[in-house]
Amino acid sequence: MGKSGGWLRQVAVVAVYALSYGLLRQVSFVHWFLPAGLRLLCLLFVPYRYWPAMIVGEMLPLAKISYDCLDQFGPVYALIKLFPPIVLAMPIVRWCRSRLSLFDAQHSVRMSTLLFCTLLVSMVTAVRDISFLYTLREQPPGENPMFWDWGSQYFLGNYLGILTVVPLALLIRDIWREGTPNTLWKRLSRNRLVFDGVGLLLPALVLLTWLAANVSGDFSLVARMAMFMPVAWMALRHGWSGVALAGSAASLCVALITPDESDAITLQAQVFISFAITTLLMLGARIATLRVHEEKERMDGQLALQLAQQGLYLGELRMCQTADALEQVGSAIQQSHNRFLERLRNMLSTTEERVYYRQAIATQQQVFRLADSIYPRTLQSRGFPSTLNNGPIAKAMDDMGIAYDSNLSGRGWSRLDPGVQIALYRLACEAVVHLFEQSQSIDQLRLVLRAGETHGRRWAVLKIDAVFDRSKASREPKQNEWEELSYRLGVGGLGLDAIRDRARIYGGAIHTRSTSKGARLSLLLHDTTKPDTLS
Repeated sequence: MGKSGGWLRQVAVVAVYALSYGLLRQVSFVHWFLPAGLRLLCLLFVPYRYWPAMIVGEMLPLAKISYDCLDQFGPVYALIKLFPPIVLAMPIVRWCRSRLSLFDAQHSVRMSTLLFCTLLVSMVTAVRDISFLYTLREQPPGENPMFWDWGSQYFLGNYLGILTVVPLALLIRDIWREGTPNTLWKRLSRNRLVFDGVGLLLPALVLLTWLAANVSGDFSLVARMAMFMPVAWMALRHGWSGVALAGSAASLCVALITPDESDAITLQAQVFISFAITTLLMLGARIATLRVHEEKERMDGQLALQLAQQGLYLGELRMCQTADALEQVGSAIQQSHNRFLERLRNMLSTTEERVYYRQAIATQQQVFRLADSIYPRTLQSRGFPSTLNNGPIAKAMDDMGIAYDSNLSGRGWSRLDPGVQIALYRLACEAVVHLFEQSQSIDQLRLVLRAGETHGRRWAVLKIDAVFDRSKASREPKQNEWEELSYRLGVGGLGLDAIRDRARIYGGAIHTRSTSKGARLSLLLHDTTKPDTLS
C-alpha cells in the first residue's frame, strides 16, 4: 500500500501540474508568462521527492507544442522546445533554499532572496528560449537586432509572470495559516487588507484600465504607469502583502490592455512594471519588518508593564501577610501581658496595675496601627470606599485636626481590578503626604473618586483638593509631623516623580495645579482587565 500510494501521489502531481501549466499558458503571452510563476511557486513549496514528477508534468504540454512545431521549424527546434525549463530552475531554487536561507525560522519566505532567485530563474529560462533563434536563422543571432528584442521579451515575460503569481500565492498562504479553514470567511471579512483592496484598490485600477484602453499615445502609457500609484499606497499601508495583492491586480490590468504582439510601448510598460513591483516588494518587506519589530517592542512594553503590575500586587499581598502577622503578634503580646499581670496582681498596687494595663493597651494599639499602615484592614474586609472614608487617611487627618471628606461617583469602580484599587490607595496616600510636604497649613482635605469606561476599558480618576489656612502659614512647622504622617500612611514620601512613575505602570497620569484656596492633585489609572458590563 505504501509503494502504490507513493506512485499514485507521483501521478497526481504530474496530472495537476500539467493541467495547471496548460491552463495558465492559454491566458499568457510571451511578455507576460504566468506558467513561470507556477513553476517557481511549486519549486519553492513542493518536496524534493516530487520534483521528477513536475518535470514530467511540464513535458506533457510542451510535447504537444513541440509536435505542432516539428514540420514548420524542424526537429532541432522541436527538441529544444521539448526540454522543460523547470530542469534549469531546479538547481537555482535548491541552492537558494539550502544556502541562501530562502525560508526563515517561521517558514516565511525572505523577500530579498526570493527576488534574487526570481532574477536568476528568469535569466536561465530566457537563455533557453533565446536558443530557439539559433535554429531559425542561418546568420549568427548576435548580428540580428531581433535577437535582443526577443531576449528581452522572454526575460521580462518570465520575470513578470513570477511577480504576478508568487507573491500573491505567498499572501494567500499566510492568510490560510492564520486560523482554521472554518474561520476563513470571518477572517477575510475583518481583514483590513481585503477591505482596502476591494474598496479602494479595485475601483482605482478599473478606472485607470478604462482610461488606458480608451486613449492613445503617451496618455495610454501614463495611465498604465499610474496604475502603480495605488500599489505604492498599499505598500505603505500593508507592507509586502499589499504589494502582492495590488501588484498582481495591476499586472493583470496592464496585461488585459496589452496587445498580443509586443511593441515599443509594451516593452516600456513591461520594464516599468517589473521595476515598480520589484522595488515596492523590497520596500514593503522592509516596512513589514519594521512593523514586526514595532509590534514586538509594543508587546514587550505591555509585558513589562504586566510584570511590573504583577510585582506590585505580589508585594501588596506580602505586606498584607506581614500586617496579619503583626496583628497576631500584638494579640499574643496582649495575652502574655495579661497573664503576667494576673500572676503579679497581689504584688502590685491598684495604681501600678492600671498603669501597666494602659501601657499594654497602648503597645497593642501601636502594633495595630503599624499593621494598618502597612496594609489597611478595611481595604481587605470592607473594600476601597470604606478605606477612603474611615481608613488611615481619615484617622490621620482627624488626629491632626484637618477637616476630611471623601466622595465616590461614577459607575464601575467596584469592578476595578484589586491591584488597581490597591495602587490607587497607595497613590492617594503618597499624594496626601506630598501635599502636606508642600504646605503644612492644610485646613481641609477632600478626596473625590470617579470611575467609568471609555472604549471598553475601565478607568478611575482620584482628585485630591487641599484647602490651605493662611493663618497657619506663619506658625513654626513641627519637624516630625511630615514623618509621622508618612509613617501612619505607610508610604515613603518619595515625591511627585515617584507618584507619576507609579501611575504610568497602570497606563495613567498625574496632574497638579494651584487653586484659589489651595492645591489640587489629580490621578488617572486604567484598569488591567477588560470589563463585561459596568456595575
